[in-house]
Amino acid sequence: MNAEDFVENTGSSLHSYQVEKFRLYFSNAKGDRLGSETVKVRYNSNTSREKVIVEKILKGPGKDGNFPVISPNTEVRSVSVKDGICYVNVDENFMTQIYNVTADVVIYSIVNSLVELSNVNKVQIAVNGKTDIVFRETFNLVNLYERNLELIKTGAVSYTHLRAHETLSDL
Repeated sequence: MNAEDFVENTGSSLHSYQVEKFRLYFSNAKGDRLGSETVKVRYNSNTSREKVIVEKILKGPGKDGNFPVISPNTEVRSVSVKDGICYVNVDENFMTQIYNVTADVVIYSIVNSLVELSNVNKVQIAVNGKTDIVFRETFNLVNLYERNLELIKTGAVSYTHLRAHETLSDL
């Protein structure tokens, strides 16, 4: 071993942070479609990006026109990724419907947000570690879910209305 093999830590960089942009999906006003927003998040590098995304969805949107989908009382038990599948484990408050949104908007808010990451292709949601649950009599949580583009609300973008410094990626 050489001196270069060791890192001196004086304590100031014990907890490092990262800043990253994530595209998150929330409900529209009717509760039947998904609207997206890009958020810039500063988070502890010991926390996975996937868990940060789920926690941000629980906190709700920051953009006008988007609405929360999941009870803010829901706790994230764990989030992990293996072989392109993101496993999200939440508590029983996930089953409580406090917002007027369809079941598919709830499920695909999580799924579409996580699948935006390059390392996630499918998502499985568990409640207290159990997947033998049917969410709102529609979604069997034992299944793996992939991105659903049909739920995303689309609006015509007029290129002439973009300000000179904006690009489509800023929208």
